[in-house]
Amino acid sequence: MSILGASRPIESGGHILRARRTAATTRVAVGAAGVLLVLAWPSLSENRLLCVIGFATILASAAVQLAAPRLTLLSLEESLSASAGVMIVGFGGQRVGVLSLLWLVAIASGVLARGGRVHWIGRAVMLCGLLLPVVLDGGLSAPYAAFVLGTIALLLTAGRLTSELNALLRQARLQADSAETLLLAGDIAARMAEHAATGAEAAAEAAAMSEEELAAARLALARLIEGEGLTIVVQPIVDIGTGEVHAYEALARFGETPGTTPLHWFALADRLGGRAALERACLREALALLDRRPPGTSLSVNVSAPVLAEAQTRRLFEQAAERRDDGLRGLIVEITEETLVAGGGELEVAIGPLLERGAALAVDDMGAGYSGLRQITAVRPAYLKLDRSLATGIDSDAERRALVSALVGYARQVGCELVVEGIETTAELEALRGIGVKLVQGFRLGRPGEPWPRIDAADARGPAHEDAAAGEPFDPSSWKAPPARGHERSSRVPTGRP
Repeated sequence: MSILGASRPIESGGHILRARRTAATTRVAVGAAGVLLVLAWPSLSENRLLCVIGFATILASAAVQLAAPRLTLLSLEESLSASAGVMIVGFGGQRVGVLSLLWLVAIASGVLARGGRVHWIGRAVMLCGLLLPVVLDGGLSAPYAAFVLGTIALLLTAGRLTSELNALLRQARLQADSAETLLLAGDIAARMAEHAATGAEAAAEAAAMSEEELAAARLALARLIEGEGLTIVVQPIVDIGTGEVHAYEALARFGETPGTTPLHWFALADRLGGRAALERACLREALALLDRRPPGTSLSVNVSAPVLAEAQTRRLFEQAAERRDDGLRGLIVEITEETLVAGGGELEVAIGPLLERGAALAVDDMGAGYSGLRQITAVRPAYLKLDRSLATGIDSDAERRALVSALVGYARQVGCELVVEGIETTAELEALRGIGVKLVQGFRLGRPGEPWPRIDAADARGPAHEDAAAGEPFDPSSWKAPPARGHERSSRVPTGRP
């Protein structure tokens, strides 16, 4: 609160209105006491009539606010309370006594109840009331000077302390509400994800949600979209030939709700119609890391094809490019195979400007159950990322080794690089090294963490393999493919990777 500074908006809310009722009760008592004192002891004031009117004004305005503490009446109430000071103190001849102290109690109670805020009209009238005796008398007495200084100091101190206390209370309530909301919505997300295998069960789960659950879920989702509780971790993609980090994949994390994963939150966003906004929120936070990546590495971000095709998403990439001298060089945009196949021709319109600005394209989750090699090669990806289902147990599965080996050859033929995800054991890592895979991602080499986790280069290189892929490090910007072809339409529902 500042008696002399700029005014601030008045708060609203049930607890604020209750505080105003308490302050109004105090002012009713002050007004009644003032009227009785002036009538019983006229010598207390130089202007008995004005004092009675002043305290009656405090009493009346406080009674109205006590009966109906509405925000629309607040400015009028403050102005009337301050004008009472003109009549009680302003025409009091610099007399400091019980009446002036009663008026000060009335003013202070209002300041405290309003969280340290004073409307500019009430503030101006109050200061004029304090100055008026000095102007009328042509001088300033020592007792009155002390009273004025004490009044201003009291109101400043009380207002400041109350304002700070209210700020702390608001922050505490927000944190408590956020925690409760995230926990409830996280529980909803987990339950919905459990039924995601069948559309009928998922729809039934959504239909069974109570109004409270729906409200909490929407509020939690809105806060995540605003960035509250949303953090980005990165996982290294390692060149096992050199032992160096080739790129870092940005992954979203949503608070610390037990039992939920990012997939749960995206499933919940799907149900509430906020999937695209949530993806863009994650993309916005991830793009902020582009200029902070270690030298010689790239940053990989995830987005589903339908969201990438939207104008708002394209604008995010344009803004990131405009902030940098080299456009989007060093950025890899990952699109899942499923959403790429379902993307249609609109996707090429979105991908073209990204490639022109220096970004590279990766097709994610290849082999997760969708087939669209023609569509994949048509969009000229620099990377093909194999789903972990093709790599798990590859050291003991000859058929998997044969399939991945064929994909290594396919990637070389079309001029892009193969990345194998989900590598968790040394045996899997060495099996991939043996069939010529260069880029690997998984817990075996590095878990997701705060930017930027380091790896053991010697461990990543491992024993030498004469048949391993050799040559210069792969530069995705050097890949030039034939002109892109059209896509077939698909009615599959896109599900981007968080």
